[in-house]
Amino acid sequence: MKTSWAQTQWYKVVEFFGNDRFNIIVWGTFLVSFCSYWGFGLLFTYVDLTGKPKFMWKYKIQDNVKSYPISKEQFVDLLKILFINQSVIIPCLMIAYYVDKWGPVTTIHALPTISTAMTHIFFYMIAIEITFYYAHRMLHYIYHFFYKRIHKKHHTWIPPIAIAATYCHPIEQIISNIIPTLIGPFILSSHILVQWIWLMIATVTTLVTHSGYHIHFLVSSEAHDFHHLKFNYNFGVLGILDYFHGTDGIFRNSKQATRHRTLWSFTPAKILFP
Repeated sequence: MKTSWAQTQWYKVVEFFGNDRFNIIVWGTFLVSFCSYWGFGLLFTYVDLTGKPKFMWKYKIQDNVKSYPISKEQFVDLLKILFINQSVIIPCLMIAYYVDKWGPVTTIHALPTISTAMTHIFFYMIAIEITFYYAHRMLHYIYHFFYKRIHKKHHTWIPPIAIAATYCHPIEQIISNIIPTLIGPFILSSHILVQWIWLMIATVTTLVTHSGYHIHFLVSSEAHDFHHLKFNYNFGVLGILDYFHGTDGIFRNSKQATRHRTLWSFTPAKILFP
């Protein structure tokens, strides 16, 4: 049987990592995470540091932001926390690798079908909505232990910026970022390429929703930006559990909710929905 082009390219990736399952799952996944975060995040960071190009400001969600563009001191502080939190990913991947070995071992060589990949990614979306919502809400409502000691750090960015998405305590990085993202692939023992695709989707989406901008053709940032503005609303990713639990009540009656949609033109949401 003739090998497909995609399968041939995947064999090259496997060979790049020495045909070693540990290298692919741990170091390959970390590399995908790191490159996705900084490759896309730095596009926003240039704007956040320089305020240029100026036309981007019309897509900024929160008005009258006094501390923007961000200072070099803020940026250096960001880098310190982000590199700590990205380092935390490595031991988490190692633990996941060894725990996963107790279950059925899936092949890393043969690619899954497109339908399998899409089904798995759909499951991941449901899994992250459930786990992130309750983990995030816990970080807010148990104030003296979780919010004051852990989650408050993330909310120092009231108008958020993209790369501040993982500006948080390392404990929060584990329970609110890493576990919700990896729980779906772990449950299904998915092919590693499907996990990488999901990781890129989740990373880019997280960066966009923390960017502070509502940019055309990308997922809307309005809901999570509202969370950073009002704190105790919009805890989830998809909005399903926020609707179910009523934690989006104020948001649903706000002008931000009217603007909460993907824009298919270059006209800013504030002008389309004043």
